[in-house]
Amino acid sequence: MTDSIIIRNGTILTMDKESHYYTDRALVIEGNKIKKILPENSSEINTCTGTEINAEGMLVMPGFINAHMHSNLVRGFGDDAKLYKWHKEIAETVGLELTPEEAYTGALLAYMEAIRSGTTTIAAMEKYCVHCYKAALKSGIRARITPYVLDFPDCLDTVGLNTEYVRKTYRPGERVKFWFGFDSFREAGESMIKEIAALSEKYNVPMQTHCSESVDDVKLCKERFGKTPVEYLDSLGVLTNRMLLAHAVHLNEKERALVKQRGARVAHCCISNMKLCDGIAPVCDYIERGIPVGLGTDGANSNNNYDMFEEMKAAALLQRISTDRADALKACDVLRLATAGGAAVLDIENETGSLEPGKAADIILVDMRKLHFAPYDTKYASIIKSHLVFSASGADVDTSIIDGRIVMRNRKFTEIDEAKLLYDANLQGRSLIERLVKKGLRL
Repeated sequence: MTDSIIIRNGTILTMDKESHYYTDRALVIEGNKIKKILPENSSEINTCTGTEINAEGMLVMPGFINAHMHSNLVRGFGDDAKLYKWHKEIAETVGLELTPEEAYTGALLAYMEAIRSGTTTIAAMEKYCVHCYKAALKSGIRARITPYVLDFPDCLDTVGLNTEYVRKTYRPGERVKFWFGFDSFREAGESMIKEIAALSEKYNVPMQTHCSESVDDVKLCKERFGKTPVEYLDSLGVLTNRMLLAHAVHLNEKERALVKQRGARVAHCCISNMKLCDGIAPVCDYIERGIPVGLGTDGANSNNNYDMFEEMKAAALLQRISTDRADALKACDVLRLATAGGAAVLDIENETGSLEPGKAADIILVDMRKLHFAPYDTKYASIIKSHLVFSASGADVDTSIIDGRIVMRNRKFTEIDEAKLLYDANLQGRSLIERLVKKGLRL
């Protein structure tokens, strides 16, 4: 066998369709793919050469898939505003002041934070998308980038630029690719949305937009167009099986049936929705209807971090509160939303999301040798899954492997100078905040 990475002595949680769970096997990576999962006593393992990782006391599992996020260079203010006020006073103000250099640094910071807490794939909607693309390449993360396309003359991330980068990146094997999309119906006109729908169909490339994030969204859409957001998007041809709807908190019965019929997907961002007083998306209902659902963190200035462990716990508990069912979203269910389910939502389930031979080697090692995991017994998969959802945090991730590359080991980045990144982020972030304060932004 050729040079490999061999992960030995760990407990393997595959998240495949059969939920295979192994306590006595090793995982072999060749190139950027998972080659085999072999018994530890297999003679074939001894023929492998390359890097061996001793995963004793660790859980080997697929990296998380963040189905909706935005990178940010600022966080920690605008904490006490509802969505529309926050969007106008914080998000728009920051977006107008942000420079391309700051966008790059903010993106690299966000992507590395995601990697450190166990995320290996992101679907990001970004301003200065070309600079964020460069940051994604440097970080090592797997990414699907949607530009912040707005229907304003001074918008830099145009449909034309979007199309150019779709053409450049949508080849098989590209780790970082572009999607089509637009911020929301509020910022994109009818002709632009129709154009994006046509391009998505032409290139067979997914789209992303914000939809029905708050009751104000629904009210505004009805006032403007006489339709709910989902009905309006459907009338313009974008509600297809290529569309990812971020949030989808407030869908009525007709809209839910329409989303199912059209094959659209949903990214559930429960912590951001709570913080901005958006409400609780009826995720259990969506799942029962067969609507694909993934989990997302949203941005750091509306969540305040990119930790998918936190997102899983909040998602599970919120559904119990909203449905009055203690079994509404079990640990095994929410783990699937964050891994294989997220891959299905991003239309990459044949590529990643589970540990299976032939799939990309997107793998994390979670260190279970911690007080908050004790006691644990790897004989019981249900206990391990419960610990992951209700006890663990991103700080428990020891190693991250993306596309066959070890990008973090022993919680240290292997290819990124963390000290320099923190220095740049703090320097540029402070400058950005000072400029915002001078323009009247109240922290």
